[in-house]
Amino acid sequence: MQLTLGFVRSSSQILLKDLDWEQNQISTRLIDATDLPDQNLQGLFVGQNEHFEQLLSLLDKEKTHYPIFESSNFDLTYSVFEDVPAFQFKELCEKAISRWQISNNFKSLEEIFAFTTHMRVLWHKDRMSFHEELWYWLKRNLSAVDLTLVFNDVVQSEQKNEEGQKEQKPKLTQSLLSGTKKANFMTGAGKEQQLMEKYLDKWNEQFEITEWDATKARFVATVMIEKSPLIIMGRVTSLSQLQRSLLFAFFKGLQGH
Repeated sequence: MQLTLGFVRSSSQILLKDLDWEQNQISTRLIDATDLPDQNLQGLFVGQNEHFEQLLSLLDKEKTHYPIFESSNFDLTYSVFEDVPAFQFKELCEKAISRWQISNNFKSLEEIFAFTTHMRVLWHKDRMSFHEELWYWLKRNLSAVDLTLVFNDVVQSEQKNEEGQKEQKPKLTQSLLSGTKKANFMTGAGKEQQLMEKYLDKWNEQFEITEWDATKARFVATVMIEKSPLIIMGRVTSLSQLQRSLLFAFFKGLQGH
């Protein structure tokens, strides 16, 4: 897993530092500010106010995807960020992500009744929109570096009837919403069907984290929504009790009990 933090160097340049989570190694790169939307950051630091003001329009769009901090709140300067060693950089990543997580978690708790009600209606009205909104909500509340939802879907497939004539019939398949910064829709193949079968004995209505590897920062969770199985997979730096409780409460509320 790669974690990336950035520091605004000027109104046109941003310094990015990438951390290899398992190898605990960092690399540095300088990008043009216009390339920022193509990056998957876990946080961005701003030092001088004039740079922030000139980038306000760009950063206003980016702040929905990751936190933007005043560097002084972390006792951080550009030169310190530029030369920070790997072990301190990892601590900085965890600290920045933790602040973002807690802020999102408490905000979601305050809005959980309204959000759950909205999602319950959306589940029956528009399944694709339901899964898209769920992906972004989970991404924010887990501060996931990447996230994948695997769910059952129905597609129209050309099949032969009893008379041997071809006709369009509904066919059960698996679909995915997967990505780092934005969710991309894909129709699954044999691998996703095998995933569903692998977790067949784990399905129940309650949200459950079935796998968590802290070393590789990977997790798998399962839940059943009205007899429709859902697999959640992603990479996160931690899974706090607050996060677990929030997700458990949401999915329990989604079931209507």
